[in-house]
Amino acid sequence: MSGQPERGHDGGAGRSADLFAVRSGEVEQAEVESLRDGLSPRLTGVSPAHVQRLAGLTDDLPPIVVHRSSRRVIDGSHRLAAVRARGERTVPVVYFDGSDADAFVAAVRLNAAHGMPLPAQDRAAAARRILATHPHWSDRWIASVCRVAPRTVAALRRGSTDDDGRLNARLGRDGRSHPISAAAGRRLAAEIMRRHPDVSLREVARRTGISVGTAFDVRRKLAAGDAADAHPAPTAAPVGPARPGTEPASAVRERLAVLARDPSLRYTDQGRALLRLASATLAFAPRAELIAEAVPGHCRGSLHAVAVACAGSWRAFAEHLADQERTAHAG
Repeated sequence: MSGQPERGHDGGAGRSADLFAVRSGEVEQAEVESLRDGLSPRLTGVSPAHVQRLAGLTDDLPPIVVHRSSRRVIDGSHRLAAVRARGERTVPVVYFDGSDADAFVAAVRLNAAHGMPLPAQDRAAAARRILATHPHWSDRWIASVCRVAPRTVAALRRGSTDDDGRLNARLGRDGRSHPISAAAGRRLAAEIMRRHPDVSLREVARRTGISVGTAFDVRRKLAAGDAADAHPAPTAAPVGPARPGTEPASAVRERLAVLARDPSLRYTDQGRALLRLASATLAFAPRAELIAEAVPGHCRGSLHAVAVACAGSWRAFAEHLADQERTAHAG
């Protein structure tokens, strides 16, 4: 069993569907006395009450996941304590082969996904430790492992004393290297689109390391004849009318706050409904990837269709507003 990030059938690394892939190895029997604690991300250790409850169960407990080289428990500290309390001499285990750093990542993923929930301070501490051992991993990937928000990881990274400033790219959950700055990726994407106008956005994203959304933005600007703006330099937030997809989240929230105070929206049923929908969407957006990681496998197809339909409705709404704005200015 490898310590490398697992890849699911969908090609993505670190997907929630693979959280238990570490358990797919052969189950063996291990001497209880040979096993050690030390890899659990739980800062307070085991809960005596939970150990007592497990020790009183008559059903067989799931195998414990053990780091083969160090004999330390990756997942199952409470189960091991319960087996010790029963006085048993052997316990079923699945071995993990990998580095100490990757073993801790596996411990965090498994403990954060099932059993007793990890408290927020434990998840933050785990993120800090993974940042130190895997600085090349993206904020979103580490966030998905530890079940924290990507902005939490970004804040921990900024406050870290480790010097990872020489890294100009980070490894994403899809297993690909992504540039920290998308400027170079945008330039390359624009060049590819000029040479191959029919190339898919997904292929552009794969070849340049940028997201599909960024590739779409580059194509939109090229189609509008704004070649220089296909890879823009950082600028201040625009004061005038919004350009679709270009405003930072903070500026969008400010616009929504202004709209929420507008009497023509605030004091009409249709206006209030629109404001509620917009507010819910903005609140959902930063958490979308974490929420997606937690979606059960059998629900993904249907939710994908629902999400695409919702996104299409918002896009059609935005395009209709833009058409009305152009008509008003033309008049």
